[in-house]
Amino acid sequence: MDPRFDLPLYTRAEVALQLGLPATTLGDWLRSGALEAGSGGRGEPTITFAGLVETHMLRHLRRTGLSLQAIGEAAVALRSRAGRHYPLAWSGLAHDGRDLLVEIAAEGREAGWERIRDSQGGFPGVLRRGSAAIGWSDDGYAGTLRLVIYHDIDVIVDPSRSYGRPMVDDVFVEDVIDEVRTGASYREIAAKFNLEDFEVEALVRPHIRPPAHRKPRHLQTQPDSLL
Repeated sequence: MDPRFDLPLYTRAEVALQLGLPATTLGDWLRSGALEAGSGGRGEPTITFAGLVETHMLRHLRRTGLSLQAIGEAAVALRSRAGRHYPLAWSGLAHDGRDLLVEIAAEGREAGWERIRDSQGGFPGVLRRGSAAIGWSDDGYAGTLRLVIYHDIDVIVDPSRSYGRPMVDDVFVEDVIDEVRTGASYREIAAKFNLEDFEVEALVRPHIRPPAHRKPRHLQTQPDSLL
C-alpha cells in the first residue's frame, strides 16, 4: 500500500481548511469528477494525499481567474487523456501533460484560458508556480506538499509521517492551535514548541475568522473570536 494514493487521510473539511478553499468549491469539484474521493460517512477521511495535492493545483488554477466549471471540465478531460490517476499530482504535467492541457484549453470557450496563455510564462509558468509547493518523489509523483495558506513559515504535509498531519519540523500545527484555544500566549506557546513568536502567529493567522461584513454600530455583536 502506498499512503499517497491508497490511504484516505483527510476529511473534506480538513482539505478545505488546509488549502483555504471554500467547502462549496471543493464539493463542486468532487461532484463533477474533477477530484476523486473514496466513500465514507460525514466527517470520515475520504481524500488521499494525492487528492490533496490535486486540489492544491486546482486551487492554483482557480486563482488565475478560471471558472469552477472550466476547471472541473479540464480536470476530468486531463485524467482521461493522460491515462493515469492523479495527473495533477504528477511532475510530468509540467512537461508531457502541458500539451494536453493546452489542447483542452483550445477546446474550451472560457476566456480565462486566454489569460493564462498570455500570462507570464503561459501554461508552463502557471504549472511551474503551482508545483513550487510540491516535493517530488523518485517515481515522479508528489511526496510532500507545503501548505501555501501559511505565510512566513513552512508547513509541510508528508503522508509517510504521522498520517499526513500538517507539521513544522516535528511540531503538529493542530497542537499549536489547541494551545491557542486554551488561552496561552504566543510567547508561552513558542517556548513550549521551540518556535519563534512570529512563527506561532504565522500558524494561527489562517485560522482567524474574519467578520463577513461590518454591521451598523447599533447592530454589532461581540467580535468574532479566534478559531
